[in-house]
Amino acid sequence: MSEEKFHFEIPKDNIRNIKYDKHGFAPSVQRISHTDHGQKLKVQTQDFITTEFKKKDIEYTSDLYLQIETPEKITIKSQKLKIENLGFELLSFSAKNESIGTAKIGKEKLNLFEQRLENYISSPENTGKTYFAPIESISSIPPENKIDETIDYESNERIEIVINLFNAITSKELLAITNSIEAELRQFSDDVKKRNFKNGVASLHCTIQAKYLPQLATDFSTIKEIKTSQTFVVPQSTPSDALPNPLTINPVKSDSLVCIVDSGINKNGIMDNLIKEQLIYINSTSIDCDYNHGTFVASRCVFGDDIDNCLGTHSLSPYFNLIDLSVFGVNNLGQVIGPSEFLLRTAIEDTVDKYAGIVQVYNLSLGADTPIKDSEFSDLAKLLDFLSKEYKVLFVVAAGNIRSLLGTFPTDHYGSPLSRIGCPAESLLGLTVGSIAKHTNGTALSDVNFVSPFSRKGPGADNGIKPELVAHGGNLIDPYSNSPRISTYGISKDGKNLSVDNGTSHSAPIITQYAQRLFDAYPQSDPNLVKGLLCHFTEPRSNHDELSESGLNYVGFGEPNIERALTAGNFNAAYIYEGQLDQDNYQFIGFHIPSTLRADEEDTKLRVKITVTYDPPVNPDNDKEYSEARITATLIKNTDRGMKDIAISAEDKYNLPWNPIIQFEKNFSRSYSAGFWELRLRLYTRGKVKNDYLQDYSVVVEIIDDNKKTDVYADVENEFSDIYKKIKVTIAA
Repeated sequence: MSEEKFHFEIPKDNIRNIKYDKHGFAPSVQRISHTDHGQKLKVQTQDFITTEFKKKDIEYTSDLYLQIETPEKITIKSQKLKIENLGFELLSFSAKNESIGTAKIGKEKLNLFEQRLENYISSPENTGKTYFAPIESISSIPPENKIDETIDYESNERIEIVINLFNAITSKELLAITNSIEAELRQFSDDVKKRNFKNGVASLHCTIQAKYLPQLATDFSTIKEIKTSQTFVVPQSTPSDALPNPLTINPVKSDSLVCIVDSGINKNGIMDNLIKEQLIYINSTSIDCDYNHGTFVASRCVFGDDIDNCLGTHSLSPYFNLIDLSVFGVNNLGQVIGPSEFLLRTAIEDTVDKYAGIVQVYNLSLGADTPIKDSEFSDLAKLLDFLSKEYKVLFVVAAGNIRSLLGTFPTDHYGSPLSRIGCPAESLLGLTVGSIAKHTNGTALSDVNFVSPFSRKGPGADNGIKPELVAHGGNLIDPYSNSPRISTYGISKDGKNLSVDNGTSHSAPIITQYAQRLFDAYPQSDPNLVKGLLCHFTEPRSNHDELSESGLNYVGFGEPNIERALTAGNFNAAYIYEGQLDQDNYQFIGFHIPSTLRADEEDTKLRVKITVTYDPPVNPDNDKEYSEARITATLIKNTDRGMKDIAISAEDKYNLPWNPIIQFEKNFSRSYSAGFWELRLRLYTRGKVKNDYLQDYSVVVEIIDDNKKTDVYADVENEFSDIYKKIKVTIAA
């Protein structure tokens, strides 16, 4: 690794802002008779108020929660400002009907609303018609809309559930409301737990007969949803080769700490000195931690993918130290007991808070088997996203495993909806990792560098790219079974053997180590840059030839090249900038193309590749509009006629609105000049975002000679050394 080729930092002098004009449009809604329409709304309002003031939580809340509907083919989102002018606050939009939304209104605003409604009805000009006309109906939220559609609420079956309250409830009201609901639940359940999580979601967890749920949903206006509690699973590895004796464990390279959220890391003689603390959050029916999967995963985090080399070298070199967060237990029958989503949220939140400013990377090689759905984010994913932004940490999450053949491989297998990623891999700000094969044989289902047969695919809940990255996680043989020779290696639970296993559980740790290496190398940077570097400097990987679907859903941006994330190669140079965007200005980020890559240079071919990463705030009440910020990016080239915007074709660009990664590249052969170019960024927001909100982001701009004729890095250094300084990178010994 050459220390002379660290990436360049874009200076503040290259940044400029230009104010833009905001504008919007909301379609008008016509009524045959505004008076008749107002009379209908009046009756609906009176029915709604009568119903709500009978609820068991009415005395504890200052707000009323309701459902508002606009006319068919008129989206409620388009009428948001008009409706909110009447005193409502729209909280969320239905994923199934764009005309339906959930709203709240303060009790103190009811009188004014009713006065304005009366004036709308009785005044000759129907005063306020602009605001009232878009409302088709006002009603209490139907109880069945609050209950997960997978629950048979007429059944006597006892099920494990989570009740979530509206995020909009004030902290002063939460205690009384949760106490009231808890008291009601204890009539039917003896294992009620409750917690107000830091992202504003108040949850209650219990086991209860399903038949009691409709009445609960009816009696409490503040209940947002009732759903089944997910339980998380991990596979078990198989011991193989005996470890050499003696085996030297070399000194740790970095004094950083990484948290492994798993089944526990066994102090087995190899991992002992690496574990700095063990935190145990296991189910109350467990008698001990499981240790099998967690030890395997942790060993791949600290020792990497080539752990089996120790059979020849008789040594292992750990990269960092560990915090062990154990969440999988084992009962007295030896059965592995996975955590509920409620327990897992509790454990992770406590740990992130405890190690704030100390631990930056968390490995989550776990997941739920149930595939995600469009526009639905799990409670765990929502918490991970909040903690990611609030504490500036990075969660590396396994994409999940397809545990059995779902049909003829690969078309029917991957054509099944059961092949999609599961919770919490849909986390918007987390880095989700799929698996590729590195070893194959005559009966293997995947070739080298192709997606592994078991690796779950995207897209994410927002239809964005998931998984973002891939790494070696193993392979399977025909028809769908394990083979040690093409699997991954880790340390066994007892520390006496190598173990073999397959799964995205074992590809995620490779990316976890890469992420920590980048945090160590760029100690002043936040997760946006680390995520950006990992997603930018990748090698392309493949999905199976028989699959016509986009490779982004299988292998994301590819497999990271960690060396290129730290230093330039022979034919490229990279500029890096970390900044903030406001909501009033375009921001222009300047960088330079060396003259050796000018358009009339016959031996070179210019390619510009750009990755923008950012961490939008998220709205746990509104899955339909979950991300509350988006950035748009436009490349502006230098020409002999001045600066000109560049059109990027769809196949060369990844930019899904409201998804926090933008990546595009463009080849240039003519009609451009070397010298100063710019990238223009603009921030858009929605939901509850305040007007003074600033969005953190990072940018990686890479300049490449595709003909591989010129040392681009040296050219930049020679021509623009007075502008760009090398970023001081810290590399562990």
